[in-house]
Amino acid sequence: MASPATTHTNAPVDASSTRTASPASTPASPPPRKLIIDTDPGVDDAFAIALALETMSTEVEVLGLTTVFGNVRRDDATRNARTLVEMCALAGSWRREAGARLPVVDGARAPLAALDEDDRSGAGASTADDSAVFVADFVHGEDGFGGVRGAYETRPEESAVEHRAGREAADFIAEMCAKYPGEVTVLALAPLTNIALTFRRHPECSETMGELVVLGGAFEVNGNVNPAAEANILGDPEAADEVFGAFERTFVVGLDVTTRVRLSGAEIERLETVLRDADAVSPPRRCSNLLRAFLHDATQFYKAYHLRVADFDGIYVHDPTALLLALPHVRDAVFTFRRGAVRVALARDCARGAVFLDARRAWLFRNAWSDRPRVSVAMDVDVDAALRELRARLGV
Repeated sequence: MASPATTHTNAPVDASSTRTASPASTPASPPPRKLIIDTDPGVDDAFAIALALETMSTEVEVLGLTTVFGNVRRDDATRNARTLVEMCALAGSWRREAGARLPVVDGARAPLAALDEDDRSGAGASTADDSAVFVADFVHGEDGFGGVRGAYETRPEESAVEHRAGREAADFIAEMCAKYPGEVTVLALAPLTNIALTFRRHPECSETMGELVVLGGAFEVNGNVNPAAEANILGDPEAADEVFGAFERTFVVGLDVTTRVRLSGAEIERLETVLRDADAVSPPRRCSNLLRAFLHDATQFYKAYHLRVADFDGIYVHDPTALLLALPHVRDAVFTFRRGAVRVALARDCARGAVFLDARRAWLFRNAWSDRPRVSVAMDVDVDAALRELRARLGV
């Protein structure tokens, strides 16, 4: 049962998304929400990106992908993001205007703590030495895609990707938020270095960004890189603590929820089945056969990891679960939140990367939590409803 501090709402309410329908007419569907995906693909990132590009054209407009270290090194993250976009375009299920290309923008190669102390703006983040950065190749494979990237990479004559050298993730995010004030949701599926640098360089984003959805943390369960910490938070604890202190319209989902949302081994095997009507729906509501085949193949390494470590035949779908939070109509129906300030343990000891939620009450004296914004942390989920959304879109 939820605690008294728990809510089943997407507070704080974004007034810009509230519409009043004429009594004499059917309410119009809201326009697609503008989405930037900050990512370190990663098998489960690949699921989320494929779902967003291939099945959500009426719900989200993906403005671009920004990349960062995490599951793989940043350069591999960029390569993987580009591979996914090209596959979605090749499959024909990503509807884009003729000649339009989707930006894939390089972000940080290393966490904030690895940068020069005087480099407050992170000018060296995109070119930093990443030889000491921890990556999860034992979970996702050396290439991030379970060893199958080479089999699915394409080099089309006309690329679907806009990749400009010298453009940086933090500046791209700020540029889009300024262009569409209050309309952009940033979906952060990786360590929060790019997001922290966005707020450092462009403090106006605390006003112009619409919402921030964060995949990260283990609030009341064990971590997945050690008993205290979840991988995205431990990847850059300083960045995470800054971000949770910078922006109120933040929704967080961590292992408390995502480890309950699982696809079985049998469902993964069904991804290999060719769906004859997969391209017959316009706009498409499920992934194309090409992406389904890729996800099936890439997941084999990831599935073996889950069997070895978690002793179940299947996978956690962390990133696709976070994607659902970016859809308010799904978020309201599927997740239960607690609101409060969040801090991250920064000491270099066994608790580094642990997250703490203060949902109790206002304090009568000033402390390290006093001026922190209250963010929304998902603490419960309607597992069946979440899986219905994901299974339908994947065609399993």
